[in-house]
Amino acid sequence: KRDWSSDVYQQFTKQQGVFSNPTSDSSPAKLRLAFEAAPFGLLVEKAGGKTSDGVTGGSVLDVQINQVDQRTALCIGSSKEVDRFNEMICMVE
Repeated sequence: KRDWSSDVYQQFTKQQGVFSNPTSDSSPAKLRLAFEAAPFGLLVEKAGGKTSDGVTGGSVLDVQINQVDQRTALCIGSSKEVDRFNEMICMVE
């Protein structure tokens, strides 16, 4: 299992890039909202990056936490790359 925090670290040091974990009917969400997606999302957004919930194109920080083990899709990284993800995956213009 790969530690995705190293991917986020690369985004900070290179100031570009994206980490995405989209979902589908055959591939459910893996990242826990309260313990993985939201904390890293806060760091990235405070550093000038952007996040996406992978469904509506909104920030992962706007997703309400309803369960301790709630899972979510995620795209996290530079604003430009997350906007591209939202255009292609979430169909957001």
